[in-house]
Amino acid sequence: MSFNVEEFINVYKPHKETVDYLRAKYTGDFKAFDDDVEAARQAAVDTATKFAGTASLDGKETELFVPSEHVPDGIPVTVYTPEVCRQQGAPPTILVYFHGGGNVTKDRKTQATMAIRLATMVPCILVDVEYRRSPEHKFPASNEDAKSVVAWVAANKASLGGASSSKIGVSGDSNGGRLAAVMCYDLPRVVDFAVLIYPKVSYQDYPSCDEFKDGPLLPKVRMDWFSRLTLTEDDYRNPRASVVLQPDHSVMPPTLVLVAELDPLRDGALDYVKILTAAGVDVEMELIKGVPHTFWTLPGAFKENCQRSYERVAAFIRKQSL
Repeated sequence: MSFNVEEFINVYKPHKETVDYLRAKYTGDFKAFDDDVEAARQAAVDTATKFAGTASLDGKETELFVPSEHVPDGIPVTVYTPEVCRQQGAPPTILVYFHGGGNVTKDRKTQATMAIRLATMVPCILVDVEYRRSPEHKFPASNEDAKSVVAWVAANKASLGGASSSKIGVSGDSNGGRLAAVMCYDLPRVVDFAVLIYPKVSYQDYPSCDEFKDGPLLPKVRMDWFSRLTLTEDDYRNPRASVVLQPDHSVMPPTLVLVAELDPLRDGALDYVKILTAAGVDVEMELIKGVPHTFWTLPGAFKENCQRSYERVAAFIRKQSL
C-alpha cells in the first residue's frame, strides 16, 4: 500500500510544519522506495539541500582523519568549534555525533546545518563522524568506527580544543542514535552522557513499526532493506546491533532520549527509556508531538520544532557539563 499524504494528515492532525513538509516531499518528482543504493544516497543529499536550511559557524571548522586499524586512511570527521568555546572560562564539552540513514544513506554533509546550530547553541565542540556504511561495509564496521573515534577523542581532548576535564558526550539520530547508545556499553568509563535522537534500539518490530508501515519517510520496506544490507540473521540478536539486548543497562550514563511522535521507531525508543529507568539510569525523555522521523536534521522545514528540540538538548548537555 502506498503512502497517502492527505489521509495521514486527516488521521493524525500533525504539526503544520509536518503538513507543509509532507505535501512538498510527496509531490512533484517524488519517487517511492528505490532499492538502488546510490540513488537513495543522492535522494538524502537532495532532501538536505532542499529542506535543511543553512547555518554559519562563528568559529573553526576542521577536517580530520582519526587513526583506525580498520580504515587505512583514517575515519573522516568534521570538528565544529564555536569561537565562544575558546572564550568561555569553563573547559568546553566535546560531543561526538553520528548521523542517521539506516547505516546506508546520509553522511556528515546532510546534517551540517543541524551540527553547526547545536554546537553553537550548547556551546560545545562537536565531532561529526563519517563512519563506514553498508552494503560496502556491513555490521559491525560502523560500530568499530564509532568506537575508534570516541576512544581517540578521549585521548586527544586538548588537541581538539578541550581540556582533560572536558566531558565527553555521544549523540546521533536514528541509526546514529543506535551507535551512540552502543558506545556507552563499549566504553562505559569514557562516555559521560548520551543524547539519543529517535534511536534505532532494536531490530524487532514494535507496534509503531506496523502503525507507520506505509510511511511517512521511513516505511517498513525501507527499514527492512536497510537491515538486509547491513546485517545477517544472527546479527539481529547481537546486543551491539540491538542495544535493548545488552546484558547490563546500569552502565549507561545520564541519557536524554528524544522521540518523534509520528515515527515507526517511537515505541522502540519508549521501550528503551523504560528499560533504562528500571536499571536505575538517570534518563530523561522528550516526546516531540506532531512530527515524523527525520525532522531533527531538517531545521529549514521544521523551524519551530527543531529550535525547541535543540534548546532541550542543549540544556541537557549544559547540565551534564557542570
